[in-house]
Amino acid sequence: MKNIIIALFITGLLIPNILHAEDTFEGFAARVESWAEGLNGYVVTDNGATIDLGKNANVVSGMEFTTTRNGEKLIHPVTGKSLGVKKITTGVISILNVEDKYSTTKIINNNGIKKGDAVNHVFPLPVKFATNLMQDNEVAQIKYALFKSKSIIEDSSSNYTVTCARENSGANKAKCSLSFKGKVIFSDEIPVKGMKIISTSDNSKNKPIKVDNQVYSLAVGFFLGKDDTYLTAVTDRSSVTFYEIGNDKLIERYSLSSFPGEIVNIEAVDINNNGKDELIVSILDKKFNAVSQIYEYNGKKFVKISEKIPYLFRSYFTEGKKHLVCQKYSEGTMIGMIYNVTYDEKKGYEYDSPQSMSFGASIYGYGVYNDNILYYNRHGLLNKNINEESTTYDNIEFGNTVNYIIYSEKLDTGVNVGNTGESAGFFVYDEKSIVVPVYQRIVQFKDGSILISSNKLAKNNVMGQYNGTSIGSYFLTTKIVQSWNTQLNAAAVSDFDILSDGSTVIYIFSKNKNGLDDSYLDIIQATAF
Repeated sequence: MKNIIIALFITGLLIPNILHAEDTFEGFAARVESWAEGLNGYVVTDNGATIDLGKNANVVSGMEFTTTRNGEKLIHPVTGKSLGVKKITTGVISILNVEDKYSTTKIINNNGIKKGDAVNHVFPLPVKFATNLMQDNEVAQIKYALFKSKSIIEDSSSNYTVTCARENSGANKAKCSLSFKGKVIFSDEIPVKGMKIISTSDNSKNKPIKVDNQVYSLAVGFFLGKDDTYLTAVTDRSSVTFYEIGNDKLIERYSLSSFPGEIVNIEAVDINNNGKDELIVSILDKKFNAVSQIYEYNGKKFVKISEKIPYLFRSYFTEGKKHLVCQKYSEGTMIGMIYNVTYDEKKGYEYDSPQSMSFGASIYGYGVYNDNILYYNRHGLLNKNINEESTTYDNIEFGNTVNYIIYSEKLDTGVNVGNTGESAGFFVYDEKSIVVPVYQRIVQFKDGSILISSNKLAKNNVMGQYNGTSIGSYFLTTKIVQSWNTQLNAAAVSDFDILSDGSTVIYIFSKNKNGLDDSYLDIIQATAF
């Protein structure tokens, strides 16, 4: 049983100034960006009324430019070093008539315009943004594509407008246009299929499937091989059960028990590249030392192929591939570097080539998104890090999740989770408690958005009492851009995972306020019209 999560909106198109650009939202946004960056020219007549920008530069009548020329060279009086060349503004002009390679202009302000002056347009380009008959995830995708660069900014008062629209509901093409005061500068027709993101809980033909035991973590994988069905592995603290999904019910296929401690997380990744996903089990013994294990199916049963691994593990999914990372665990928290996990036929599993520092002691959630490192800090806030500079997306607020906490002593009041009481499947470290991490996953869909779940605590600053949950995907620029979000008829999401081929997301939610009991397995998919 395989379900499509999201579709790439791709066909080929040669866009001017961008060779072999794809006819997608991203391709259109790149065309606007290239146009905005390259909209500069020169005055070509002595009277200053003609410039070398025409239809070749996609200009239209009414557009305004400033004219400038170089002035004196600026030299620092103390250091003697050059500070550059002073720019002198010589005037303001407006396009009148547009020819193939030039345009005649109306001079609005003349401070000595002459032949050879530079012609400059406002940059970055301010645009209004409008859509019609577009799905929410499509609107989010084009906004993300447009405004992730520094070349285009959103300004509701601008004379420039970007519009993406279908002619009618269900049309398989959308026209995206850049216009100035209603005059179209250029447009692209983008083949798209309207995508509606749903879960089986929203589909009357399929309902969530009841899971009998408590579920702290799940892993979805091709454990038996790529040519076989996928299995969903779920774990409580002491055992792992493998299920096949058939006829809207769970069919138990295998189970594992007798672990040397408490299970805190499981993962499914094909690290040894043999076509079968390994089961990676993160375990803590009674002294809170990591003693993790790796299992693989040998054709008859699951066998242990590595044990007593002094790390805890987490996977993330980006650019169509599932990755595994690990980190050391000591004194109740994650420490040190985040390590890549690789496999060598002679040496076996290796844990080296650290990707990053742990940003405040843990990989509560860790991934890579558009070459930026993503992670969740100890308070559950999503962060993006590049070149040692970090952006915190505090407009999506989370907190701790009692599902993933082992206590070194009984807590009477719980730990502080801030003002919102929001949670997303991870935890807050606290001096009174030993915290066992099963972190929020980083899952990047093919459209570039990140999957996020969020549980709402029933009462602020009190752990283990939930009264609402949602799951959705978001694009990340300087802020969160929501692609889609589904409010679930449940108390909390315990965990989710994605197949290594990106085709299926399975998540576990609970209808019980403790977030563990009365659990159900559900599937996220997308339907196209």
